[in-house]
Amino acid sequence: MAKYLGLQKDGKLYKYPNERTGSIKLYPESNSFFDFGRGAGGDCVRLWSHVRGCDSWTALKEIRTAFGLIAPNKQHSRDLIRKQEEVRQRQLEAKKQEKRRWRMEVETLKAESSFYRAVLDSEHCKPLSWMWCTCQNRLTAARGLLDLLCEIY
Repeated sequence: MAKYLGLQKDGKLYKYPNERTGSIKLYPESNSFFDFGRGAGGDCVRLWSHVRGCDSWTALKEIRTAFGLIAPNKQHSRDLIRKQEEVRQRQLEAKKQEKRRWRMEVETLKAESSFYRAVLDSEHCKPLSWMWCTCQNRLTAARGLLDLLCEIY
């Protein structure tokens, strides 16, 4: 882009054609610049407007012309934005449904745990009987699943 703007390389810096020393540093990795002489910086559109002395819209139009870029079709852009919004809405709805399923699973496991705890605490089954062992095993399994679902370790 520097050659399109008429900037000349001066070591690691670039200079305006009428300057003796370079004052503009280009940062290709971030597509930005900084003019140490004038204390200005920004992106490539800002560089173009800075060097040419125009506003950002004019700079953008000139960049499009210089590089042969086509302005986006407004209808196509609207359709693309609408489709992206629909995808985003579907993703949000899927997340909501996943949360609902998670909450239902957690509530089911909590109810199951309290049921088995109530049976074990009652006098309906004797300790170490078949029913007591079954309730204890299912209580342990339900609590383990709750720990996994709630990420408690």
